[in-house]
Amino acid sequence: MYTLYWSPGCGSFAPHAARNEVGAQINLTEVDLDSNQHHTPEFLALNPRAQVPVLTLADGTVMTESVAMMMQIADCHPEFALMPNIGQPQRAVAYRWLVFSAVNLYEAGCRVSHPQYYTQNSSDHDGIRCKALSDLNDYWAMVDDAIGDGPLFFGENYTVVDICLLMVAQWHPDKDWLLGRLPKLAALCSAVRERPALHKIWHLNFPT
Repeated sequence: MYTLYWSPGCGSFAPHAARNEVGAQINLTEVDLDSNQHHTPEFLALNPRAQVPVLTLADGTVMTESVAMMMQIADCHPEFALMPNIGQPQRAVAYRWLVFSAVNLYEAGCRVSHPQYYTQNSSDHDGIRCKALSDLNDYWAMVDDAIGDGPLFFGENYTVVDICLLMVAQWHPDKDWLLGRLPKLAALCSAVRERPALHKIWHLNFPT
């Protein structure tokens, strides 16, 4: 039994989608960011960084970082093949692009949305945002080049890499422009959106 602390539009979408694919039992606990529930002592005891999501495992182990959560769920339910098998070259490729999504795509997107977190001088904000957007678009072009023949990242084989890329693409400041520019990424996002496991949680997270 998993417990997922989640909020709409946050990184909790990815582990929730992975959980839906494997059908594992889960308790959902919504964290109200508008009322600063993520800064309460109870939540800070789970994640001192005050960030959603948090996933607790059956034995009480606490996980943060949505990419790590997806990998854990995939590894605990290998029969669903949400990660390539250990030892296969595709496993290494999956590691690469999952980490790339977290440390490059997500990080650049944070600089676009919240330049104030990267400087103490408000006069720097426009410059930080401009460079971050350039970086973000370059990084997405790298992803598009890596997708191959599609429609999914590994062709016909659906993995948590696809879930991750779909989620992070939703956070681009001009998603329509991005998908119009990168047809392979657009095809991947469209294919993943069709997954029945995602239908029931999509509008909870991305209502527009």
